[in-house]
Amino acid sequence: MNVLKKLILVTGLGVFGMAGSANAHLVAFGWKDNGNGTITMYGQHWHGAQSTPYSDNGGVRIGVFGTDSSTWQLFQWTDVMNDIGGNIAGMDAMVTNGILDGYAVEPNHFSNSIFENDWFLTDPLVLGNGTWGLFTGTGCCIDTMTAPGQFVISGISSVPDGTGPGSAPTGVPEPATLGLLSLGLIGLATMRHRAKA
Repeated sequence: MNVLKKLILVTGLGVFGMAGSANAHLVAFGWKDNGNGTITMYGQHWHGAQSTPYSDNGGVRIGVFGTDSSTWQLFQWTDVMNDIGGNIAGMDAMVTNGILDGYAVEPNHFSNSIFENDWFLTDPLVLGNGTWGLFTGTGCCIDTMTAPGQFVISGISSVPDGTGPGSAPTGVPEPATLGLLSLGLIGLATMRHRAKA
């Protein structure tokens, strides 16, 4: 009888292990407005804590849902953040604490588990509020999605609605810098006008 119990236990653990590995995929997206005309996109996954941004699909593609997702711009995962978020309450807390400005779950994979709490992050990119297509790809395993999904992005104030997606130029100028540059150009134009007169 003890042998039979052990066999059932080992079989049960094997099935549980297979179910766990089948859940290794991207489960939600999050985003943070950087306040300078760019955002950072987050991808929450179930695959345990990571020390480097590993991808089976090259990152996240962002574009107009319903068009060919292979033509959408690809943004690489470049950083990681572990052991935060996971379920709805955890992601709500991330928004409350200013870590994220918003999030959207991937309906085919999200299980509302506190253990699915590890994230990949992109470099800053340009994306405004709107309804966007997001897709990581079907390559197994860590950031897998079954198919492109349609997600509502909101809470971004430094990027005009509907802008993007696009890569952020290096050294995005602050508004004050742009104002000083404008004043300088006006002064230069005034000096040239006076010189002609």
